[in-house]
Amino acid sequence: MREIKNQKSKIKIHELLAGADLNKDQSYFLWTLTQKQLAKTLFPIGEYAKPEVRAMAKKFGLANAEKKDSQGLCFIGEVDVFEFLKSKIKPKRGKILTTGGKEIGEHEGVMFYTIGQRHGIGSQGGGTPYYVVTKDIKKNILYVAEGKEDKSLYKKELTVTGAHWISGIKPKLPLECHARIRYRQPLQEARITNYELRIKNKTIIHNSKFIIQFKEPQRAVTPGQSVVFYDGDMILGGGTIM
Repeated sequence: MREIKNQKSKIKIHELLAGADLNKDQSYFLWTLTQKQLAKTLFPIGEYAKPEVRAMAKKFGLANAEKKDSQGLCFIGEVDVFEFLKSKIKPKRGKILTTGGKEIGEHEGVMFYTIGQRHGIGSQGGGTPYYVVTKDIKKNILYVAEGKEDKSLYKKELTVTGAHWISGIKPKLPLECHARIRYRQPLQEARITNYELRIKNKTIIHNSKFIIQFKEPQRAVTPGQSVVFYDGDMILGGGTIM
């Protein structure tokens, strides 16, 4: 984190920076932090890589110095995510259709699957791998792409809602920046523009929705996930993919 002064207003602004260890950087999950919260927040190991932290932990005799990295759900542990969800949500079988309309099998409920998922879909037969493209919640239909290069898996544009800016100030748009749509994804060149509505021949700018256009098509854009914006190593903010 870094503290600077706005030259015009003389107000202190707390900037949120990506961690030094990009393999363990958690900034993707922190885009909702406010200036009030950052003013009272410390990131004591943000400038260290994981091996350095382990070395310090060993030096100070901490019991978890050599503990293996966790791969499970936070606060739950090493569990099978699909089985965990089934213990909380009643399965509801439905059709699996390709984007061309061909029925290839049945699923156990669209709520159990994520966009881009390949394994555990439940399609019949071998050969061509299938990937989840979209879900029809009302009709309980799972739509899949045939093969990982299927164009229906990729998008160059998405809409964001509930946008939040770390500085507390909406930047001037359009804005060229970098963005990522999932944790640890390499940063992608992007352009943020206003979401405009046409009502009675008038153009109205929506205050919490924005259009994000990527230079390269993005695979498995998933509604409900976060898209986070960066300027170098500084996190500008983010929003929720619609």
